[in-house]
Amino acid sequence: MRDTDKPALTMAPEMYVHYCEHEGCDKWGGFGRSAARDEPPHWWCWEHFPEEFKIHRPAKAG
Repeated sequence: MRDTDKPALTMAPEMYVHYCEHEGCDKWGGFGRSAARDEPPHWWCWEHFPEEFKIHRPAKAG
């Protein structure tokens, strides 16, 4: 399908805004995680993103 075959947007898409779910934090929740595909994700800023979800990789030697 070519781009010219697609209908024009009649309305702007709605943006899903999510902030950090940590109580008292008003930072942008850029890191999300859900336990299953059918469960909506929970969102946190990096400061409050749970440690058990972070991937710790060794630093590269350089």
